[in-house]
Amino acid sequence: MRTHSYMHLDEEKIINFMSPEKDVDGFHPLNMGNLAMRGREPLFIPFASKACIELLLRSGVEIIGKKAVVIGRSKIVGLPTSLLLQRHHATVSTLHAFTKNPEHISSEADIVVSDVGVPNIVRGDWLKPGAFVIDMGTNPVKDSSCRNGYRITGDVCFEEAIKVASAITPVPGGIGPVAISMLLSNTLDSAKRAFTFT
Repeated sequence: MRTHSYMHLDEEKIINFMSPEKDVDGFHPLNMGNLAMRGREPLFIPFASKACIELLLRSGVEIIGKKAVVIGRSKIVGLPTSLLLQRHHATVSTLHAFTKNPEHISSEADIVVSDVGVPNIVRGDWLKPGAFVIDMGTNPVKDSSCRNGYRITGDVCFEEAIKVASAITPVPGGIGPVAISMLLSNTLDSAKRAFTFT
């Protein structure tokens, strides 16, 4: 049996080749660029970031003028989430591997979004009392008591954060279903645009 390796594919070439009108993920340079530029609208907003904003808005969290911290700067979640929070007039700090004293910066934020792929990196003392926390991390952790030999955990130590935060998304089952619904929303918008429905 032959196995296929897709590691040789050039992600940038594929993204650039794709039509921006069909980019329901929202990663095409045109969509990302328009997201970054004031006064322009992307055809699609990256669905995971869109899910974060949707969750904040539907939870009644005020974004305007609030301090927000995005932990991680990936082009899939971190960067577009930072840009989208800025569009909603939050004051945004992005934390990454080279940030000095990340726990101090994070502890001043009203809104914390994390997606770095490090289990439980965000501890309770990283959070301001009453902060709204969105944990986008999905990390397999060895656990012999689980049927598969591992369990899924987030970037935020849930047991500590729940004592400090006003709300926190659990992992699994938190932001994931919202993100999928935003991807489906983008797909529906794409179909409407393609068939000129309003």
